[in-house]
Amino acid sequence: MKLKDWLIPRPTATTGTPLAAAGIAPGLYHYVCEGTGAPARFHLRVDTTGAGLLVANAAAAAQLRPSGVIIAKAVLEGEGDPAIVLRLTSVFRGVSAEAASADVCRVRNLIARLQSPEDNYPILNLADPAFAPAAAPLDRPLSADVPLAEPKRLVPLVDRLWQLAIPHVTFIAGQNPDPRWLVRAVERAEDLGMIAGVRIRATELLGGTLAADLAAAGVDHVDVLYLSHEPAVHDALAGPGDHAAAIRALATVRDLDVCAVAGLALVEANLASIDETIAALVAQGVTNLALFAIAVPEEEHKKEDTTGAVAASTLVQAAALVEESAEAHGLRLLWYPPVRRDPTMTLADQIRRGPRASGDTAVRVEPDGAVIAARGPWQNAGNLLANDWDAIYSSAVYQAYRRRVETDTHCDTCPGLAICAADCPRDPTGWADDRKATTPES
Repeated sequence: MKLKDWLIPRPTATTGTPLAAAGIAPGLYHYVCEGTGAPARFHLRVDTTGAGLLVANAAAAAQLRPSGVIIAKAVLEGEGDPAIVLRLTSVFRGVSAEAASADVCRVRNLIARLQSPEDNYPILNLADPAFAPAAAPLDRPLSADVPLAEPKRLVPLVDRLWQLAIPHVTFIAGQNPDPRWLVRAVERAEDLGMIAGVRIRATELLGGTLAADLAAAGVDHVDVLYLSHEPAVHDALAGPGDHAAAIRALATVRDLDVCAVAGLALVEANLASIDETIAALVAQGVTNLALFAIAVPEEEHKKEDTTGAVAASTLVQAAALVEESAEAHGLRLLWYPPVRRDPTMTLADQIRRGPRASGDTAVRVEPDGAVIAARGPWQNAGNLLANDWDAIYSSAVYQAYRRRVETDTHCDTCPGLAICAADCPRDPTGWADDRKATTPES
């Protein structure tokens, strides 16, 4: 299912805010609906502007204007058509019952399609050419990537994300994570109704009963590092024996009825055989691939301390190869912003640290609350625990980020590439540059 941009025609409103008149406050609303297949999870985010975003199973999203928000909320709460039509005609001036009824029917049909379990995988990928930030800027992120920390630090942060109507959190396990901390983080997110994921190396996941404990806690997706179908290539970067562990981990996650995501760092060592790697993942039953490139500017390519990274000039060609292969094999592909090669650490360590954030609808949040945009220099845009989101959104750091991603960077050279949806991958100033980061992750 393609991600959808569902814009309900906006009727002429009466005086006052339409949503206020309908008794709807800004915030995040969570619903679980029974359908013909597996239960569907919906998150309806209502922004202060009156617009909304309906996310189904964290796999597809539909934008809503105020009339659509009113209808969607009522439908998900089980109201009948007559009551919804009456509310619309009372809130919006000059709207006939027939027109309101037609809009209700459209939104019901939308929800029914989104409820289908065929695309039930908990990943948001709004940086798709069909749903680019340039066409649909969001006033706040849809997900946050948060490094693991002890519960007394992480629980208030998760609570704050929910308060800010950010429905999806991915916990970055890091090396040798405390299993109790990780399970508690997932439990808290799930208690609130959030979508919760974990990014982890297979060697850490398979220690003890962690995989089963995460599933019992309600984790929605687990992203496992998988770098190559060739064990020697993978193990040289991920650690001895990790390739065999990755195969077991992906199978274990699927057996636990949790969405398994293969996390792949694109580097010179695995680029030539990327088609074989994707084919191997599909053969293992994996259908979701989250991918980022570790890249280096052209003038720095082949320097001793940057060897192994993909050169800027070849990044688009490499991305086209990856996207063609993923499409041919039926693999769902999610691009994260390229990461600039950090010469202060080994390539293996940088790969294990992973991407900064899960795409341009995501944000990085450190355990102390520091907010880092998905790409650009590692700069603090504010503190999630101390600042209102409006202050973070209007900070100089975040304004610079938004100027980049809200400008269409598609060109005739590489039309339609998903990696180009938010920024040109050839331009190093648009990469995630973590060289000043102080907290290593995996």
